[in-house]
Amino acid sequence: MDLINIVDNLRIRVCKYRLEKMPIKDISTHLNAVDIVLSLVELALKDKRPIQKEEEMWFNAGLYLAYVFENSEWEDIVIEFNKIVDEVQKEFFFRK
Repeated sequence: MDLINIVDNLRIRVCKYRLEKMPIKDISTHLNAVDIVLSLVELALKDKRPIQKEEEMWFNAGLYLAYVFENSEWEDIVIEFNKIVDEVQKEFFFRK
């Protein structure tokens, strides 16, 4: 699985969601966890920076995202987020 492509595609999808749901009051704050995870994964992949133990909590947002996006046109955000989490956990948060 090409993790960087999943990250890039999910970032595009999140941007589309934010644009469509403007003004900001209509945007779920749980989407911020997706942005943080995407940034942490990009740092790990591009800059070889391991994800810190204290940062792991951001990868636990899947349930909250499911509450917000499941059974909607944005459900792929949850699916792709969970793919990223699975891959990052397999790599032990890049701390090998």
